[in-house]
Amino acid sequence: MLKLEMLPAGCGDCLILEYVHDGRPHRILIDGGTSASYPALRARLSLEIRPHFDLIVVTHVDVDHIGGVLELLRDTTLGVTYDDLWFNGFLHMKPFLADALGSAGVATPAREGHATDDLLGPAQGDALAVLAKAGRWNEAFHRGPIVALDAGALPRIELPGGLVLTVLSPTPATLQKMALVWLQEVRSAEEELAQPFSSGGEQADRLGGLDVKALAAEPERRDDAPANGSSIALLAELGPHACLLAADAWPNVLATTIQRLLRERGLRRLPVGAVKLPHHGSKRNVTRDWLDLVECSDFLISTDGTRFRHPDAQAIARLISARRDVRLHFNSASPSALRWQSESLQVRYGFTAVYPGSGGESLALILG
Repeated sequence: MLKLEMLPAGCGDCLILEYVHDGRPHRILIDGGTSASYPALRARLSLEIRPHFDLIVVTHVDVDHIGGVLELLRDTTLGVTYDDLWFNGFLHMKPFLADALGSAGVATPAREGHATDDLLGPAQGDALAVLAKAGRWNEAFHRGPIVALDAGALPRIELPGGLVLTVLSPTPATLQKMALVWLQEVRSAEEELAQPFSSGGEQADRLGGLDVKALAAEPERRDDAPANGSSIALLAELGPHACLLAADAWPNVLATTIQRLLRERGLRRLPVGAVKLPHHGSKRNVTRDWLDLVECSDFLISTDGTRFRHPDAQAIARLISARRDVRLHFNSASPSALRWQSESLQVRYGFTAVYPGSGGESLALILG
């Protein structure tokens, strides 16, 4: 049995995946949401005497994924321990930067007063790298990069208790793109940290006026943001139970690596119990090229909509127009999520929308 829990994480991701083997609980944390949403994660863990994770994954260095993890590792009063931390810093991207610029005379990004090897993550990523140095960091990959290479089998790591994680993203090309714009991402993240998140004022698409077929038929434009392309996306499997944790991964990368996995396994579609949609249900990440490769009914959307008004209506329309009996799990009752509460839409397209309780608690899904 797998339990996948989405905590309130502001506009970001904070997921806890739990399973039991031989009577012993195991748990991994995937991202920590924003710094502002950290109290929800802290409250969840403060119920335990010695909170421990077999693994903490920071999928990429964006403020809505890394902020809460940084707060968690700084919180000495909580006393969280972990066996391994997965996180690609600039140190892990440098080899791919060399491939892009040529081995001779490679110019790597640096800031005044910082050695190049210390520039390991934009903004909060720098601080996370410092904390990571004190503990286990990418140990499962011999402290090297977490990457799905272009040839050979996809990386497959088995954790204690039998949980198997297969890396679907990033690729050498996406890490290369991130390395090439590292300083730009540093400045962008620092500027964003200095600004409060805006709730926006035009989120609802005027509810009830949604033309699902027209939305689903809109031309697709794919995400090309370097930070999102560097996301660590994982397929988690425990026996017959599986879930796809897509972070903010590029859709073309997901399509390519899922196709590779299907060829390895001799399958036409990948059966999974749940998919955490990439980039909080962005229309530029939830595309047909990878959706058509996955057999799934339960789709999770983690965001309160305050950053980019996610999930996009086009993304949800692509899901519900292509299959029946879809269950949409939202961890926030935001206007962008509540537009799918319409009973007439649910009956017409055969889907169900699930929302958290009024108390702001997390939303959990049991697989198996």
